[in-house]
Parts: sequence; C-alpha cells; structure tokens
Amino acid sequence: MTSERTVHILRHAHSSWAVPGQRDHQRVLDDRGRADAVRMAEEAHAIGSRVGMVVCSTAVRARQTLDLFRRALPQDVPVRFSDELYALGRAAYVGEIDAFAGPGELLLVGHNPTIEDLALHLCEGDETSQRLLRSGVGTSNWLTIDLNAGTSQRGRLRVLLKP
Repeated sequence: MTSERTVHILRHAHSSWAVPGQRDHQRVLDDRGRADAVRMAEEAHAIGSRVGMVVCSTAVRARQTLDLFRRALPQDVPVRFSDELYALGRAAYVGEIDAFAGPGELLLVGHNPTIEDLALHLCEGDETSQRLLRSGVGTSNWLTIDLNAGTSQRGRLRVLLKP
C-alpha cells in the first residue's frame, strides 16, 4: 500500500525593488505584497492544511510573507529559517522535503525561479499538473502537492491559489 505525503509551497509576496546599495536579500514587501499575503493567508486557512513544520528562506521578503501567513498556520508550528532556500536552488528544497518526517505537512517559503522549477520537478509525469504550473508561479502563490511516499517526484498538484 502506498501512502502520500503533502508539501505546501509558498512563493514570497510581491516586493519592492532594491534601492541603491541594498542587497537583494534585504528587499521588503510593498503594499501590494502585504495585501496579497493577508488575502492568501485567509484562502489557505479556508482550504485547511496540517502544516507541522515551516522552512522559510532567510530573505526579508520571505520572512515578512511568513509573518503575514502565521494566521493560517497552527499557533505552535515550528519554523526554521534556511539560507539554502535563498541561495542554493532546487536541491535545497528537495533536501528539505526528503528530510521531513512529520508529523503533519511541510510548508516551504521561498523564491522563483526555484519554486517553479521545484514544482515542475515534483509533478514530473503528471501532465495536468505540468500544464497548470507552466502558466507560472507568481508572488504569493500557494501550492499544495501530494507526493507518493518515499519519493520527492511523481507528485500531483492538488491546490494552486493565486491572489
């Protein structure tokens, strides 16, 4: 019998452009991003999830997005911040998925183009999911992907929420 695991992926909300001398890592959410994150948190909460762990990029805009999403998550959910989600690409995200043993479901908060690449990788072989994902993963998008147990591939996109 094959059981499934579920991973949620959240792209950070819309951010301002870097000001002269500001590093990309320090960019903050703009008004649109804050409003979108609040609205998406409400939608994510309404569909229900069993998030048991959050791993979030250390970038300011990702952390701010997570702060606005906290209302959609269990109050006591553990959060870990990861430089790797900012800097290392798909392998870092896959490593987090493969290492997560529960309880509950994993939420990853990060960046494009890596999130889009990750989602396409996780849903390799599912044409419906691939078609939906090829339309792009925008800021504040929430994805829920069901994965076959024991693998970080052969998944199916179950939820794609867009502001």
